[in-house]
Amino acid sequence: MYGNGSRLYDDLMEDEAPYRQWLAWTSAHLDEMNVPAPMIADVGCGTGTLMSMLLSQGYDVQGIDYSQEMLAVADEKIRAHNNVTPHLRAQHMSYLQLEKQVDAITVFCDALNYLYDEEEVRKAFRAFYEHLTSGGCLLFDVHSLLKIQHHFPDRTYGDADTNVSMILNSFSVDEVPGVVEHELTFFERLPNGDYRRFDELHRQRTFSITDYKQWLQAAGFQHIEVTADFTTQPPQADSERIFFSARKS
Repeated sequence: MYGNGSRLYDDLMEDEAPYRQWLAWTSAHLDEMNVPAPMIADVGCGTGTLMSMLLSQGYDVQGIDYSQEMLAVADEKIRAHNNVTPHLRAQHMSYLQLEKQVDAITVFCDALNYLYDEEEVRKAFRAFYEHLTSGGCLLFDVHSLLKIQHHFPDRTYGDADTNVSMILNSFSVDEVPGVVEHELTFFERLPNGDYRRFDELHRQRTFSITDYKQWLQAAGFQHIEVTADFTTQPPQADSERIFFSARKS
């Protein structure tokens, strides 16, 4: 979960996160539902970039994230960009509580991978199902096992700018399959020209496609479709990001 790094997140992810592709993928699935003015809960909304884009498209969207710091950035951004007071909630997705059911729930940017235990994922799926209208759609993505187990470990990534810099080191966790730890070091330039350093540790876990499908079915979801890397094609051996869409019966 992002803490102090939240206010630097957008600067560091500006050229990295494919928000327009998430928007297009979401809009395509919402169009298939034929629901006038669908209500959306963007779970794991982070700093609210996708939520802001959905609001600009005319959707009725609320944002949920476990990080108060991320929500603070989202609130400021949406007020400035969309000229509305955003509907934001600080909640853990496994214990989701909405005021009323929504037509779609989105969980993107591998937010679901921050659930470490199998039971947390199962609880999240049950909570999503409970808070969807009949025929409602769950849309989410996760890292593939290939990416978690082979692409992330022993990787060092740096992003340097005059005002904000970050170094990321990723490590596998041998005793638990499908787990990676990211050590993030941030450097933020202060008004006096000095730099402030702070560190965060993020842990992510992914599971097999078969596991996710079984847990979705156990929660009651039907019409489960699995694709990869923003395409309409099924996952391949080298796929890095797995996309799921599922309907409430």
